[in-house]
Amino acid sequence: MCDVFDKVKYKLDDILLKYKLVRFLPVVLVSLATGWGIYAYTYELCILSIDNWPQRIIYLFIFYALLILFYTSYLRTVYTKAWKPPQKYCIEGASKATYESVKDDERQLQLFLSDIARERDLTLLVRGFDHGIRFCDKCCCIKPDRSHHCSMCEQCVLKFDHHCPWVNNCVNFGNYKYFILFLAYGFIFCIWIAATTLPSFIDFWRHEYDMNKKQYDSIDSVIQRNLKHLHTVLSNGRFPLVFLLFLSCMFSLSLSFLFFYHLYLTAKNRTTVESFRAPMIDGKYAKDAFNHGIRANYREIFGSHPLYWFLPVPSSIGDGCKFVMNDMTAMSAAAGNQVFVEMGNVPNGQSHAHPPIAQHHINLYSEQSSSASEKEIKSVDDEITERSQVSTATTASPSHDSVTA
Repeated sequence: MCDVFDKVKYKLDDILLKYKLVRFLPVVLVSLATGWGIYAYTYELCILSIDNWPQRIIYLFIFYALLILFYTSYLRTVYTKAWKPPQKYCIEGASKATYESVKDDERQLQLFLSDIARERDLTLLVRGFDHGIRFCDKCCCIKPDRSHHCSMCEQCVLKFDHHCPWVNNCVNFGNYKYFILFLAYGFIFCIWIAATTLPSFIDFWRHEYDMNKKQYDSIDSVIQRNLKHLHTVLSNGRFPLVFLLFLSCMFSLSLSFLFFYHLYLTAKNRTTVESFRAPMIDGKYAKDAFNHGIRANYREIFGSHPLYWFLPVPSSIGDGCKFVMNDMTAMSAAAGNQVFVEMGNVPNGQSHAHPPIAQHHINLYSEQSSSASEKEIKSVDDEITERSQVSTATTASPSHDSVTA
C-alpha cells in the first residue's frame, strides 16, 4: 500500500515540476528573443550595414545601455518573490484552534477576526463585499488592505496587481517599480532598434530595387512587384535585418499599451484588480480611495530620491500593508462614523479592553447559551400566561350573559 502511495506522490511531483517548467517558457522565449536581437543588431546592422565608425559606436553604446537597463529590470521583476502578509496577520497556534471552531458560523468568525485585529493592532481599511473582515481560508490569514490571493502563486500577495505569465510572477508591491521600468525600457529599447534599423533597411531596399529594376518593370501588378523584391531581399541574406525590424515594431506596439496603461494606473494609485473591482470602504465602492495626486502617487512607487527613479533598485515607500486614504474618502468615512482604523466596527479608544481571544470566546459562547436558555424559559412563561388569560375570558362570558337576562 505504501508503495502505491509513493508512486502516486512521485507522479504528482513529476506533473507539478513539468507544470512549473511550462510556466517558465515565456521567460525563456523573452530571453531567446533578446539574445537573437543582440546578434542581429550588433552583427547584421552595425557591422555589415553601417560603414561609419562614429555612427556605429553611438548606435552600439545606446543599444547596450538600454539593453542593460531593460534586462536588469526584467530579471528583477521575474526573480523578486511575491510579498506575503506579515506573520501577525496569520492565524496560528491557539488562535487557529479557535478559528476551526468558529469558521462555519460567519457571525462568530467575524467576531473572532475583530478580536484578532484589536489584539494585534492591525490597521485595516478595506472590507469584503459582505462588509466583513477579509479573510483567506487557504492561507489562514487576515488579508491586509489591497492584498489578494493568487491561485498561480498559491499565496496571498501584498498590493496584488495581476499575475503576469511573461515574468512568471505576481506583479505586486515588491516588484511593481521593476515591472514599470521593464515596460518603459523595453518600449524605448524596441523603438530605438526600429528607428535605427529602418534607415538601413530602406537604403538596402532601394539599392536592391535599382539593381533589379529592369526585371521588376516587366511585372504589371504593384503588389506582385513588391513581393518579388521582398523575396530577393530575403534571399540575399538580409532576413535577420527584416525580422529584427518586424520584431521591434511588434514588441514596441504591444509594450506601449501595457506601459501607458500602468502609467495611468500609477497616476490614479490603483492596481489592475482595483480598476475592475473597486475596494469596499465604509460600505461603498471607493475607486480613488488611495489617490493622493499624481506626484504623491508616483513617489509612492518610485521613492522620494530622483536618483533612484530610473534604476531597478528598491525605493518604493511603505510596507505593502498600510495605506493612507485620501482626504475625500476619509471625510466621507468619518461622516458615517465608520473609519476602520481598528477592526470590528469599534470606535477608536474602545479596543484593547478584551480578555485573551480563546477565553473571550468561551465567555461569549456561555453567555449566548445562557441567553438562549433564558429566552426559551421566557417564551414558555409567556405561553402559559396567554393560555390562562384565554381560559379566564371563556369562563367569564356565560355569567355575564345570565346577569343580562
